[in-house]
Amino acid sequence: MMPVALTEMTLPQERRATCLNCPRARFEGWRPDYRCCTYHPRVPNFLLGLALSEPASEKIIKRLVHEGFLLPEGMISSPNQWAHYLTDTGEDRFGRSEKVLCPFLEQKSGLCNLYAFRNSVCSTFFCQHDHGDKGDRFWSSMQTVAQQVEMALGQWALNQLGFDVKAYMKRLNSLAKKIEKVSDPETGAWTPAALKVVWGKFYGRELELLTACGDLVRKHRDELWKIANTIDILEAHQFDRASVRIVPKKYRSEIDAEYFESGDTSPPRDIWRGLKALHKNLWALPAGSLSFSPRAKILANPKEDDEGKAFSNCSHMVEFRARRNSHDYEWREYIPADQAMALLWFSRKRKINDALLERLSEITKQTPSQFLSEWTGKKVLTKSLR
Repeated sequence: MMPVALTEMTLPQERRATCLNCPRARFEGWRPDYRCCTYHPRVPNFLLGLALSEPASEKIIKRLVHEGFLLPEGMISSPNQWAHYLTDTGEDRFGRSEKVLCPFLEQKSGLCNLYAFRNSVCSTFFCQHDHGDKGDRFWSSMQTVAQQVEMALGQWALNQLGFDVKAYMKRLNSLAKKIEKVSDPETGAWTPAALKVVWGKFYGRELELLTACGDLVRKHRDELWKIANTIDILEAHQFDRASVRIVPKKYRSEIDAEYFESGDTSPPRDIWRGLKALHKNLWALPAGSLSFSPRAKILANPKEDDEGKAFSNCSHMVEFRARRNSHDYEWREYIPADQAMALLWFSRKRKINDALLERLSEITKQTPSQFLSEWTGKKVLTKSLR
């Protein structure tokens, strides 16, 4: 569903985001069974429809329909589910939640039963980035593009199948005055009365509509990017604004400011232009000279705590501090001896030229361009002002 040019992009490997051996679960107290899946994914109708062809996901989707967790657009958080999530983030319980748990994750194996049809957020989220903040911005932009495509295609498919999306939004808005009664405060499930309103004539035929959406998108698979850029995405702004009432006041600061914007939604191609610029910046070799940041330190791996022992194959670690001479570090990363040697080489100002690239290729096992783009992205190597 994305433009063909995406296949030509070199994407970050994100080598440290090892999901089945989660670093956040090992060293930062996240749940080892759910990890970053303490989250209710927004899964568009057509992906759920496609997933119905897989026995494991079919069983879960049928249960979600029966229990009242799906809407015509797909799996979308109810007001109470949203409040639960914002409460978790406000209490720093993401990764640790006991309530906000993805229904598609299999706890015993740690595998996702929707993996082949997972949504844009799950496809682009990494808890650690090879390129630091640059990588984070790149994947966030990728996520936004894909989310817009998903929403556009989901609404397009509904309209094509005779489900009037504009009328559906009006029905959602009609629930705004009784927002406290559209979902269960404990489970977050949509109430039967609310479901009858939003599903309309397809109430009781939910699986039929989801399957048809999946079939339609599959049929037009070579045109999806084009189709997504012709659709004006509709939203139920009255319903969305009313949903804020469900969120405890102390956690409303967790709501993204963009949530309250009610203007037209940008087509995916507009965001794609910005994504291409971020990608270019991600891999561009810096001009001028680089030196080792005064906020960074390279230390020998003492191999004393659990993290040091877990990375016993790495002889060194980089610690990056919030400010120069601070005793507290923002993050640290364990690295092999060749990378430590290459970074220490920048203790003196080094001009970026062919000779430097050749020297780096002799020191480190990484390609010089990858080495420089990653460590400048993490601000360990910075443009020299000396």
